[in-house]
Amino acid sequence: MLKKRATEPELMDAAGFDRDLAEESFRFMAVVNRWFGGVRAVRRFVAAEAARAPRGRRLRILDVGSGSCDIPIAVCAWARGRRIPVHFTCIENSEHAVRIARRGLRRSSDLPITVIRGDIFCHRPEAPYDCAVGSMFFHHLAESDILRLIGRLRGFVRSSLLINDLQRSLANYAACRLLLPAFPFEVGHDALLSIRKGFREAELKDLLEGLQNAAVSVSSAPLFRIRAVVRFIGVASCG
Repeated sequence: MLKKRATEPELMDAAGFDRDLAEESFRFMAVVNRWFGGVRAVRRFVAAEAARAPRGRRLRILDVGSGSCDIPIAVCAWARGRRIPVHFTCIENSEHAVRIARRGLRRSSDLPITVIRGDIFCHRPEAPYDCAVGSMFFHHLAESDILRLIGRLRGFVRSSLLINDLQRSLANYAACRLLLPAFPFEVGHDALLSIRKGFREAELKDLLEGLQNAAVSVSSAPLFRIRAVVRFIGVASCG
């Protein structure tokens, strides 16, 4: 079951996915991100990128497939407490996710986050971002589309990309099942399928090491995560 990445679409990717189920799905993902390493991985990445940036300059971060923006909201609050200047641009194609994200931002206190509904493969910013993050997004893509997307990102991302995703393992699958009784069947279906569509360290490393003009680091992260940093060699032009 877990030898190869699954390829079938998740239920929530369908155009007519139920609004109430979407609420439950994004609530489940927020729980996973908060308690199982998703937020921590992005905080660590942002801290490292801020340390590399000129002192005092705001770090412009593109968050790809942001979902309900639970991670950018948590990271911005953390960065504010440490006086790290950041701004997240969150791009998400799901109408439900954008609605939930904007509601969450209204409840927050003036966080530096802009939410855009759109397709990342069509995104054309006016100015480059410093770095980009994709949390539990890349497992939705086939290998060829992962490489195609990274190729697009390097055109308007100056420094680096963090892939913060799910590790495909029996331990992760078993742990996920323990959380699911509190959620509807459809949420559980997609959660387990997401793990089956996730990555193993060696295969993600093999895929990314084929990139030209990039330095790649791939590692397993605590609590069933996989973390890859692609550092671009060259200048983003937005051309």
